[in-house]
Amino acid sequence: MVRAPAHAASPAFPPRLRLSPGVPVLSLALLAGCARAPSPLTPGWQGAIGLPGHGVLRGGAEVTRDAPGIRWLRRNDRHWGLPRLSGAIERAAAAVDRERPGGVLVVGDLSTATGGGASGPHLSHRTGVDADLLFFVTTLDGAPVPSPGFIHVGADGLARDEDHARWLRLDIEREWLLAKALLEDPEARIEWIFVSDVVKAWLLEWAVARGDSPETIRRADAVMKQPHPGGVHDDHFHVRTDCSTVEVAGGCERIGPRRDWLDDDVGPPADSDEELALSLMQPLAAPARP
Repeated sequence: MVRAPAHAASPAFPPRLRLSPGVPVLSLALLAGCARAPSPLTPGWQGAIGLPGHGVLRGGAEVTRDAPGIRWLRRNDRHWGLPRLSGAIERAAAAVDRERPGGVLVVGDLSTATGGGASGPHLSHRTGVDADLLFFVTTLDGAPVPSPGFIHVGADGLARDEDHARWLRLDIEREWLLAKALLEDPEARIEWIFVSDVVKAWLLEWAVARGDSPETIRRADAVMKQPHPGGVHDDHFHVRTDCSTVEVAGGCERIGPRRDWLDDDVGPPADSDEELALSLMQPLAAPARP
C-alpha cells in the first residue's frame, strides 16, 4: 500500500493576502477550500487546477470528434483537456494519417468540460492533463481497422476482439508514429506515456530499426512506463502532459519528474516508484520536496 507523503502543495492564498492572528479557524478552512477551484480569491487560476487526481479544469478544449485520423470511442462528455493537449492529440493523429493513411486513432476519455470528480471511474483524468488513446490495430492480414475498445494485447502482439469474434494485431508502425509525433510536439509537453513494458520494448525496437532521432528515442524511453500499481496498460496509451511554469502559476500542481528537454525547471526531480503510483492513482497531496 502506498502512503501519501506529507502535503506540500502550492500555497492556497494569493501572495499579497495576509491573515491576522484573529481570523477565525472557520474562515481559514473556507479560504483553504479554494485551493483547487477558481474563486474571487484566485482570479488568475485557469486551465488545469490542482492535482491530476484531485482538481478541476477551467477553459479546456474538446478533442474534435471525427477530426482527420480521429474517432471517439464513446459519444460522451469526456473529451476535454488543456487546449494545447487536445490540439497536440489532433495534430499527432493527423501526422500519423499523413504518413500511413488508413488508420484511425480511437480516443477514449480525457476529462469532462469542468473536470473534477465527474470524470467517471478514473482515478486521475480530473484536470485535463490525462488522455486515454487506444492502440492502433490491424487485421491479421494487415488491414487497418479502428480499435473496438480496450482489448488486451498479448506477448505475441495479438488481441482478441470478442464483440466481432476475431483476432487483431497491434499496429506497431502507426503506434510509434503517434508516440513520436506527441514527443516531438513542443506544446504536448509529454510527461508520461503509461504503457506495458512489452509494448514499450516493441516500439523502441521499431524506432531504432527505422533510424529515428536518438533524442526522440531517448525521450520515449524516459516517458514510457508500466505503472505499478495502476494496471498493465496493454490496451492503450495513458498520456499525461506536464504543467508549464505559466500553468503552475495558474493553479496546476505537478507531482511527476522533470523532463530535461522541456523549456522550464519546475517540479520535483525524483522519478521513484512511489511518485509514479501517486501520479496515476488519485493523490490526496503532492509529495514533499527535499
